[in-house]
Amino acid sequence: MTAATVGRRTADSPGGGLTGTRAMLRLALRRDRVKLPTWTLGITLFLPYFASVATATNSTPETLRASAEMLDVPMLRLFSGPMFGMENPTVLKYLVNAYFPEFLLGAALMSMLTIARHTRAEEQSGRAELVRAAVVGRQAALTAALLVAVLTNVVLALLMAAAGVGVGMAPGDALLLGAATAAMGLVFAAVTSVTVQLTEHSRAAVGIAGAVLAVVWLLRAVGAVQDSQGGWLTWLSPMGWAQLTRVADDGRWWPLALAVLLSTALTAVAYALSARRDLGAGLVASRPGRARAARGLRSPLGLAFRLQRASILWWGGSLITAGLVFGGLAGTMREGVAGEILGGEPDVVSAYLSLMGVGMSFLVGVFTVQATTRLRTEENRGRVAPLLATPTGRWAWLGSSLLATGLAAVALLMVSGLSMAAGTALALGDVARAGAAAAAVIARTPEILFLLGIAATLFGLAPRAVALGWAVLALGAMIRFWGADLPDWVRGLSPFDHIPRMPVEDFRLTPLVMLTVLAAGLLLIGLYGFRSRDLNGT
Repeated sequence: MTAATVGRRTADSPGGGLTGTRAMLRLALRRDRVKLPTWTLGITLFLPYFASVATATNSTPETLRASAEMLDVPMLRLFSGPMFGMENPTVLKYLVNAYFPEFLLGAALMSMLTIARHTRAEEQSGRAELVRAAVVGRQAALTAALLVAVLTNVVLALLMAAAGVGVGMAPGDALLLGAATAAMGLVFAAVTSVTVQLTEHSRAAVGIAGAVLAVVWLLRAVGAVQDSQGGWLTWLSPMGWAQLTRVADDGRWWPLALAVLLSTALTAVAYALSARRDLGAGLVASRPGRARAARGLRSPLGLAFRLQRASILWWGGSLITAGLVFGGLAGTMREGVAGEILGGEPDVVSAYLSLMGVGMSFLVGVFTVQATTRLRTEENRGRVAPLLATPTGRWAWLGSSLLATGLAAVALLMVSGLSMAAGTALALGDVARAGAAAAAVIARTPEILFLLGIAATLFGLAPRAVALGWAVLALGAMIRFWGADLPDWVRGLSPFDHIPRMPVEDFRLTPLVMLTVLAAGLLLIGLYGFRSRDLNGT
């Protein structure tokens, strides 16, 4: 008792809030000994991959000039952001201007998940309370998590600098590329350190940080549409600051100071908020539940929808906003060489709507995989066993959860398509185009159901490998957007490369039916697998 009392006084005494930070840091690094190298190496390896793609597609001065013109199309600036130095294009300049956002998004996601995993997730699971019973200060966990994020982003910066030199970049440009990527990661480490103070659940904290990332992406995108070198909205986005360093052109380091200042300010806010709340609680208190369950919660399906309600609403609001923005930008499309990058289609507006339809379906795919992998989390945390101890059977629980996810995914695709149609109608005043915009999204429903089937099969047969659903989604994105030169059999591995690119290509029923049948088969395999294995099994 005396030792515990002394330890607690040490942790709570002035300056003692950081007691135990070194031990917490070692523990965090030990736990992430696989995750963090995977993230950093995975992000870094995309640099030589994209360099090879850029070299292959720009093998002559003519194709390089055509690529530079394509990047100047508003639709492509929406994704690539502001562009610099392309009046005298080189392959390395094209590489940076075309693919930089992918590295920034990767660093942001890595940092968000790292902070949430070592702070809010630990409190939510109850492990943080056990740790705090030792000689560990109030701010030790947050400090250790931020140190892990800083160290990881520094390593990422150095790895990217080395990879940049390896693909032919000047050392200064390569180091600036790595530093700008790390700065983006540090900003979102700080953003997440604030959001984990607001809510009691790690999913909600990451979701709020993800919404901030979406806003940051949109500000930079719309700013790039305003001006090829970035409009005023670009300066409101930390992602824009990273690109405004003008890597591979005249190289400016000073925009990164904005990222450092913002990260410092947000970190100070996080520490201040952390000191004002109880362990395990959020500043936004959870509402007390009803004394008696609502009628809708008296079935496994009703419970499944209730557990996903907040996520569905967040995703729905975000997708509606994105659909309106993407549809509204249809009026800025320009005829000409832009059609070449979209399958040789001269109708660039239709090609744009097709590409946006695929992009929206990938976003819904993120929701689908996230919802399915969450089932494994529920199982590991012991929340499934009490349910199955009631008359609710395994098929009823898993089937209801998958049905809720599938219906939600279909609904999200529909609202995405309808919102993009509304934006297109407002921008073009063309009802036919608006209908095509909606069809471009909704027609991809079988792809999402097939992805759900893959995730369900993994959960039923190999639950420890359920996270491979993310790999399937990532592989599909890589093949769809950057795999035009791959062999047909490789492209056939992607579940996102079989449905026609409406409205550019004509509608065909056969691939939709085949993917739907395969999805149903995979869902059944997942259900049978779950019925046959032990809970928390391998």
